Amino acid sequence: MRRFRSVAISILLAGAISPIFSQSPAHGIKNVFWQPNDLQQGSVAFITVELERVPRRVTGKWIGKDLAFFKSDNPKIWYALAGADLETQPGTYDLALTAVMVGGRVIRSLKKVDIGAANFRSGAVDVPENFVEPDAASKKQIAADAVLKNRAFSHLIAAPQWSGDFVTPVKAKPTESFGMTRVFNEELTSTHRGTDFPVNEGATVVVSNSGTVVLAKELFYEGNCVIVDHGQRLFTIYMHLSKIEVKAGDKLGKGERLGLSGQTGRVTGPHLHMGVRWNGAYLDPTKLLGLTLPNLGPEKRRAATGARPKSTIGGVANLSTRKHG
Repeated sequence: MRRFRSVAISILLAGAISPIFSQSPAHGIKNVFWQPNDLQQGSVAFITVELERVPRRVTGKWIGKDLAFFKSDNPKIWYALAGADLETQPGTYDLALTAVMVGGRVIRSLKKVDIGAANFRSGAVDVPENFVEPDAASKKQIAADAVLKNRAFSHLIAAPQWSGDFVTPVKAKPTESFGMTRVFNEELTSTHRGTDFPVNEGATVVVSNSGTVVLAKELFYEGNCVIVDHGQRLFTIYMHLSKIEVKAGDKLGKGERLGLSGQTGRVTGPHLHMGVRWNGAYLDPTKLLGLTLPNLGPEKRRAATGARPKSTIGGVANLSTRKHG
């Protein structure tokens, strides 16, 4: 009887302990949240992970893409900028997190993240026929442009170069053009992967945050185009410029002038097209501009970008135009 009672107690204890062991992989992560709370197709997501102890590194995976986290001033709090491509199907996706602790212990956590449907518009656009049915010479340029863009987007800077909120690149309000389905000359259907800002030709265009120029060149569709790498596979793109005032390899501080707006490439009139690309996904620039982001500090920013200190007037960087021989 005593032996039966001992066995019964052992079984009960095993049953009581097993749920604790099943939850142990997530033990150590106090909180996971993201901004904004409600995500849609094309949304940028700023993800925060808070741990109970200081980890050596934090990584993640979401919608089939790897997340690179970096630590804040508090070594128990880690951040990542990510996003859901505009073509992501609405639904619930797993956010898988992994933290490697000092001593080698690995902590894992799984969160469910909902992606809602965005309300994308559609419209008709008339452009010169060569932008709909390119001739042989244009097709050759388009192929060469694709190589240049792929090379630019393969550029990798491990640490974030941005600091604080991203700023609007021109003095104009954005249009509701991201994700818009456009029909060119009633023939070609295309999805608009950026946001247009209606400005006259010759308006000053500034970089939205600190980073490194990885492409500054005239392209067939994009016209005069500048691509800036902000670190951890986050890029901003500035198209249809009338003049480019930077070159590949330049390190820019937030708000620094990179060119003038125009109407080069496939356009119907003067404006600035701003694009945001993260890890191959195209995101809504207005969502990035709407985020409240931590200031990484001027020392950290200068260390990451090599940007020179700048004076400001009314909160806007006071910078002279770059000139290159």
